[in-house]
Amino acid sequence: MDPMERQKQLRQAMNAKMILFAGGIFLIFTAVTSTIMYGVNFFTIAYEASKGTSECVDILKEAGISIGLARGVGICFLVVGVWETTVGLWAVRSNNRIDRSLKTFRLILSLLVVEVVMQVFLFAVRMMNLGMLFTAIAIPLFLLWGAGRYHKIAKAEPERVYAVEPAKKIVQKPTAATPKKKSIHERAVMQARLQEEPEEEETGAEDSDVTEVSSDLSENHSTVSEDDDTVLKSE
Repeated sequence: MDPMERQKQLRQAMNAKMILFAGGIFLIFTAVTSTIMYGVNFFTIAYEASKGTSECVDILKEAGISIGLARGVGICFLVVGVWETTVGLWAVRSNNRIDRSLKTFRLILSLLVVEVVMQVFLFAVRMMNLGMLFTAIAIPLFLLWGAGRYHKIAKAEPERVYAVEPAKKIVQKPTAATPKKKSIHERAVMQARLQEEPEEEETGAEDSDVTEVSSDLSENHSTVSEDDDTVLKSE
């Protein structure tokens, strides 16, 4: 492959990696703080209204929906919130995997379809929110853009697995030259041996001095005896 083309693909892969990671995080955050919370609120209002709480009954009357419809809307929000969380987690975990690009693309596309159906349903019951409409459509389209880039790279390089090769962990193997840690008993024996060695050396030195002195004395004695014999002969 041409170096310029490879550099271009690497830049596209880096951009797609950041898009999937950032979009997945934002999708999870939106699902937990907005979509699922809406579902819980609708369930709570429907439950309190079924118990006869006047405040919740007034809220449903003002919105023009029944208790059953409020429960249905709550279920829809919870299902969409769970699906958003699932797709967001998959996008974050697979943000560096080109070999999963097709599955990622299909999951995000299915989420986009679910979001569109949900917004149509909310529009039919006159509960559509422009803020929710923007986040529900914009985030999946943003993720779909990143997954589409990965899909193009996967077609050009079918054997490629990662967008950016992960750093390999260097495992240091113990070598034969590495000294092993000795036990306390072995250390004590070794220290005792080291203390005994100087004493043995000193004893050996003293023995050699005694031997030298005795040899000198024997030589002197032989010299004296020879002198005495010489003196006697002369007399």
